[in-house]
Amino acid sequence: MKRIKNLNDIFEQVESIIKKFKENNKICIVHHDDSDGCTSCALLYIIIYNLTGNYPDIIPIRGPNDIKKGLISKLKTLNYDYVIFLDVTADPKKLDSLKGFVLDHHIFKDIEEREEMRYFNPCEFEKDDEKVVPTSYMCYKILIDLFPDEKVAWIAGIGITEDHRVDICKEVFEKIKKENPEILKLKKINQENIEKSFFGELGDMVRSGRMIKGSDGAKNAVLAMVECKNRPDKFINGLTQHSSALRNFYEKVKYRTEGVLDEIEKTGEFYKKEKVIFYESPKTQIKSATSFFSDKIRQKYPGWIVCVTNKDKKNAQIKISIRLEQTVRKVDLVSILENIKKKIDSLKGGGHRSAVGAFVNIDDYEDFKKEFLNEVKKLGV
Repeated sequence: MKRIKNLNDIFEQVESIIKKFKENNKICIVHHDDSDGCTSCALLYIIIYNLTGNYPDIIPIRGPNDIKKGLISKLKTLNYDYVIFLDVTADPKKLDSLKGFVLDHHIFKDIEEREEMRYFNPCEFEKDDEKVVPTSYMCYKILIDLFPDEKVAWIAGIGITEDHRVDICKEVFEKIKKENPEILKLKKINQENIEKSFFGELGDMVRSGRMIKGSDGAKNAVLAMVECKNRPDKFINGLTQHSSALRNFYEKVKYRTEGVLDEIEKTGEFYKKEKVIFYESPKTQIKSATSFFSDKIRQKYPGWIVCVTNKDKKNAQIKISIRLEQTVRKVDLVSILENIKKKIDSLKGGGHRSAVGAFVNIDDYEDFKKEFLNEVKKLGV
């Protein structure tokens, strides 16, 4: 197997696998249910349909490491010719006899690929996490190389924005301005401007699928982008079957989020010296609310580290979503988390420099807060 040394190697080797897909092949895409995963799935879905004339099955999963034995057993039982894992850290040697590839961008350890199940990740050659492109960017580059007439930069832009990688993928947004100037009119392209612009709402629409309807909602988001691939205006206004449902989900999420942003100054804990905010998420039926609320609070307070918590009484744990705008303040959240793990055994989690998710036992939460603030103090930024 040829090792990858750069992004072009990834594109070339992934394309060599994709080009083997045949009309009668049974294909499944397993993807992370966040915006990067959903947009990646939509882009690969378009590629597969263009190549084979058939629609692949799609299976959204909750987290980038959420590859359970039950899922693998299901995939084997359904006897797919190819299974593609997008935006998930799937270890090929644990995927039994499945054939296909994994396209990922998360930090990983000890992964061994097989000839029949390749693993592609830019972290193999790029050690600076802030320079690692998201999966949606890679899928987009592969799609336009195979089908240059497709005008789907707007789909890739949604995933890139959620993963805070606008500044290293600017050419995609310049392409959006040319292909769909009505949805992106900014003169200066950067992460903060994109998030605050009209285009930033598209990412919220995609995320609202899983927040309201879980796995089915994430699947709905993928299909909405596919059916509106040439008409983002239809996607935005809910003028197709799946985009209409997604628009309704988004309105519910938007209403609840506005309430949170109004409440934060009253109920949030603001540590001004460390510039850290702790905020307990209100009870809600919305799924993945902590990560979404933490992103929105980060946008409101770009120089602060935002920690949104949610109490899981059933498992006696507290979920913590931590966010920071790296373009304003350089702090490695992963390093902070790893340092605290050495002191608190119940702490689990990980992510990227600017966005991490974690769980800690309820009894250890106050110790976590204390250690977190101490780690930030040590950095002096």
